Amino acid sequence: MKSAFYHTFSFALFFLPLGANAQQLPDRSPFTDISFVWNPAMTAVWDYWELAANYRQQWVGFEDAPLTASLAVQYPFPKFNTSIGGFFFHDETRPLQSNVVGFNYAYKMKAQRRGSGQLSFGLTTTLQQFTVDGLDIVVNDDDDLTLPRGEITTIVPNAGVGVFYTSRGGSDFDKSFIFAGLAANQLFPFDLRFKASGTTANFKRAIHANATLGYRAIKENMFIEPSVWINYSAENILDANLSIKMERQDAFWAGLTYNTNQTLSVQLGYILINGLPRDAALRIGAMGSYNIGTFGRARGVGYEFYAAWRFVQ
Repeated sequence: MKSAFYHTFSFALFFLPLGANAQQLPDRSPFTDISFVWNPAMTAVWDYWELAANYRQQWVGFEDAPLTASLAVQYPFPKFNTSIGGFFFHDETRPLQSNVVGFNYAYKMKAQRRGSGQLSFGLTTTLQQFTVDGLDIVVNDDDDLTLPRGEITTIVPNAGVGVFYTSRGGSDFDKSFIFAGLAANQLFPFDLRFKASGTTANFKRAIHANATLGYRAIKENMFIEPSVWINYSAENILDANLSIKMERQDAFWAGLTYNTNQTLSVQLGYILINGLPRDAALRIGAMGSYNIGTFGRARGVGYEFYAAWRFVQ
C-alpha cells in the first residue's frame, strides 16, 4: 500500500522551514544481546566476544516501510578491565535513509571480593549519514522549487555515554544477577541542515536517553530473565519495552516483548555448538511482531532475523 500522504508527510518533516521532530535513531531490537549499541557501558560486560548481525522489517503492510539492518561486534579485555565495540546501522523509511558507524569503549570497576558486582562506564562516538531521495517523494506540484531533484546527503558526528551495573560480572555469567543501566545518546542536539536542498529547512534533533532494569534467575542450565527498557527523548518519553526471556544453555531460547506502542513480539532462537571449536557457539534467532492496537491491521506484521558468533575467552 503506497500513500502519497505518507511520502509527502515524510518530506515535510525534513523540509518545513520551521523544522520538525521525528524518530532520529533506529529502534532498539528486542534481541537484547546487542543492547550495547544503545548503551556503550553494556559493551562486552562478560568475558566473551561476539559478532552479531540482524535484519528488521516493520509494518509489512506498507510499501517503503521502516527497514533496519546492522552489524555489531564487542570484545572484552579482562586483564585491563576494559571492552571495545563497533557497529554499523542502515536505517530507512523512504525517502529518508540513515547510515551510522559507531565505536564504543567501556571501563569496568569490579569489587575486590569475587561475585560482588561490577560497575561499567561507557563512551560511544558516531558518524551518521542522512540522505533524502527526491525521486521517492510523491507530491501534487512537481514544479515546486523547494523539491530536491535527486539525492541530497549530509554527514554529522555525535557521541553518547552510559553506565551499567550488574551484581555479577566477568566470568560469572552462569550465576543469578540483577542489572540496571542508564545512557544518553546523541549528546550534541544541533539541528541537521540540508543546504543542498536550496531551502532553509532543517531537522531538529534532540538528546535521546534510555534506562533498563532486570533480573536473571539461573537454575542449573536454564535461566529466566524479566526486564524493562525505557526510551526517552528531550521532548517526551518515546516508549517502553517489557520483556521476558528464557534460555537453555547451549540449546535454545525464547522471548516475549510488549512495547507500549501496543506491539507484541515473539522470538525463538537456536544455539549451535556441535562441530564448532570449544567455547564457541552460533546463535540464530527469528522474531515476529504484530501491533495489537487500533492500527494493527493497517500496519501489518513485522519480522526480524538475528545471528551471532560467540566465543568465551
